[in-house]
Amino acid sequence: MTTPRFEAFLAKIYVDEEARTRFLSDARGEAVKAGLTEQEVDAVERIDRVGLDLMAKSLERKHHRRPSQ
Repeated sequence: MTTPRFEAFLAKIYVDEEARTRFLSDARGEAVKAGLTEQEVDAVERIDRVGLDLMAKSLERKHHRRPSQ
């Protein structure tokens, strides 16, 4: 089970390029700064970085295809 804080952290690194860059430079440090538990910090350190990049690009494309409201 994940916490809302953990889910928010993941969402941010998927959609915020600057946050993702900081994360990729220092995954542990960024996760600790976000207040994640030790178990969550360990999990994000093992994140599939290729998958992270693919998901971020996919979300970016979807965002740009959305019609204006």
